[in-house]
Amino acid sequence: MMAAPIRIGVLKLADSAPVIMSRQKGVFARHGLEAEIVVSPSWANIADGLAWNHLDAAVLFAPLALMTMLGRRGHDTALHPLGRISRGGNTIMFRGANPAEGVWQSGTEGRRMFDVWQASIGRKPRIAVVHIYSTHILILRRFLKMIDVDMDREIEILVMPPTDMISAFSKKEIEGCCVGAPWGMEAERIGLAFCVGGSSTVLPEHIEKMLVVSDALFNRTDIAQRMFSAMQESLLFCAAPEHREEITEALSLPVSEGGLSLPPEATFRILPGGSAQETLGFASGRVQFRDIEWVMNDMTALGWLGRDECRKLAFWADPPEASPAHLRAPSL
Repeated sequence: MMAAPIRIGVLKLADSAPVIMSRQKGVFARHGLEAEIVVSPSWANIADGLAWNHLDAAVLFAPLALMTMLGRRGHDTALHPLGRISRGGNTIMFRGANPAEGVWQSGTEGRRMFDVWQASIGRKPRIAVVHIYSTHILILRRFLKMIDVDMDREIEILVMPPTDMISAFSKKEIEGCCVGAPWGMEAERIGLAFCVGGSSTVLPEHIEKMLVVSDALFNRTDIAQRMFSAMQESLLFCAAPEHREEITEALSLPVSEGGLSLPPEATFRILPGGSAQETLGFASGRVQFRDIEWVMNDMTALGWLGRDECRKLAFWADPPEASPAHLRAPSL
């Protein structure tokens, strides 16, 4: 079986584990695939790589994938969801001392904790998210609404790569963030921030990342099917708690050695079976419409999507064809 070179974009996040382990464990090779893993510095780089054909596939969250498809990255880009990757794992972290015990409660009690915390900060809080079109800003928006805080008036949103947030906390450039694993756990571990909520408190078990592929790769149905099968094998491995130590070791390797330079202790704690408040889950199978319905609803509420766009995007996931090798979705 001839190897097919595929460029897969990832960030330095634990969600990337199935791609990293597919290479480390020889899963790609067993399925006749030659994968080049491109570790990108930011989600903007990932989106641009997909839009301008520098990447064949990427581990990505639904909001940015959908907006890239709609041409918000410069021109329309046909992307297809090949399969689920992860569930949850996002943490909302605030700098300073937590006025409560653990995560904040919804309603007036949460609002009171916010007021006490903001008074200790002494200014309008600057909260970082990883991209404006991210799951993280939707989770943050829902959390703030739960504690009666107006995201538009009472906080300032900043955008920065997840790996930059540790430094931003230490320099007091931000007061908070909503970020994927393991960076929130690392900020807590080294005493820079505390967890007020996250995926499990706002929307438990939501689909976080998926593997999206270009139209060119998608149309090579044999290659797309082999890639899907390889990822299912790797996802099964990553979901098993008994593999947590091996996965942590692989992810903590330098990029030059096939890893992602992730902090090992925080990574170990957020993988399945870990002790963190917000552990990351891995999700196999095809992306279903129910996986992205909440995303589309929230994006519409924010004015990112109109009704006509929603009607087009409703067919993006869960296609009617029964065969997984022919995953055709209508073009936008």
